[in-house]
Amino acid sequence: METENFITKEMTIGDVVNKYPETTSIMLNYGLHCVGCAVNPYETIENGCLGHGIDEETIDKLIKDLNQEIAKRDERFKKIISITDNASKKFKEFIKGENKNYCGIRFGVVDTGSTLQYTLDFADSANENEEVFEDNGLKIFIEKESVNLIKGTQIDYIENERGSGFKIDNPSAEKSSGCGSGCGCH
Repeated sequence: METENFITKEMTIGDVVNKYPETTSIMLNYGLHCVGCAVNPYETIENGCLGHGIDEETIDKLIKDLNQEIAKRDERFKKIISITDNASKKFKEFIKGENKNYCGIRFGVVDTGSTLQYTLDFADSANENEEVFEDNGLKIFIEKESVNLIKGTQIDYIENERGSGFKIDNPSAEKSSGCGSGCGCH
């Protein structure tokens, strides 16, 4: 698969970090620790790598990995909303447990001015003021005026030692939010 070059080794580290903050961890994994350095607005990726003893072949691999990460992000932004396999499975379990034939999931968005808050609930059908999206075998109903607030959002279901719940990752928002047992799905 040919990946578009969003990032080149001639770009400054500072420009890349500012434009694509999600690439920081990749650079750190390669040993390019200039991401937080005061010189990063002036130092190119290539110069930073060479200064840390990273060879040309590894620099090319780094650039390729950075561009693949950006391509994944851009692919995600083409969708308004997506549901991971884990979240789809959990929604379907909850629907089955309710002993009802819900048509889909209602995803609500409230802009508080400083953050976005989300609600999830089961729905029998879409309201006239809602758009319908489908992903991973589920219909998602979203108010038309909220669609622009959630472009690229992904709903996942997380289980770990701290608990479990739906996680909302919205790259269009300044902050992501988690939705646990208070989301109307339990």
